[in-house]
Amino acid sequence: MMIIQIYAIISEKDACSLAKLGVDHIGVVVSEMGDKEKGIVSLAKAKKIIATIKNEQKKSSVIVNTVAITEIERFVSILKMDILHVCSETSLKKLKNIKQMLKKYNVKLMYAIPVKSEESIKKAVAVSQIVDYILLDSPDESKQMSGFVGATGKVHDWSISKCIIEEVSVPVILGGGLSPKNVQRAITMVHPAGVDAKTSLDLPFMGGRKDIEKVALFVKKARKMSK
Repeated sequence: MMIIQIYAIISEKDACSLAKLGVDHIGVVVSEMGDKEKGIVSLAKAKKIIATIKNEQKKSSVIVNTVAITEIERFVSILKMDILHVCSETSLKKLKNIKQMLKKYNVKLMYAIPVKSEESIKKAVAVSQIVDYILLDSPDESKQMSGFVGATGKVHDWSISKCIIEEVSVPVILGGGLSPKNVQRAITMVHPAGVDAKTSLDLPFMGGRKDIEKVALFVKKARKMSK
């Protein structure tokens, strides 16, 4: 079945709503104190949202705003998420170290690759030997976290994403500007294991709150393609 992943949830209410709509991976972006304008929740708030996701028997996918392994481990030990989503440029050696650390907590590793060129294919092949999931996203600067991949609202070259999926054996989730309008076309062309959306499903000027009707339509259209 197609994995449906939605970012970035800022409340237990939205987490419950998404779970009931059938979203598989419910994404949370976390910093120590949070940033409401950017849809980043505090560590304390994230803990409550993740508990809600677990209670709804869905998976939590979490981005933390640090690249230091010691700090990443601190967040992981507190939050006990299902998936750690690394979306900053990271060496293979460091990814291996993160993966080893995560085994202690039974947490899976997802790595985001900005899809630019054939170099992205090489990176994905190398990374696929380490991680549990690959997220393919658009390469422009994130609107949510400086220096991180994702939350651009822009589509990338799906032909490169298709090549990546053909070359790796781990599940690949396609992100980058997906919406109810283009998700079926994306699935038809790329054949990913899952699809990811954020920007197109946000309510305007609401700090990351979701338009539940749009989420429902996104899920319906994605599910239709996996039957």
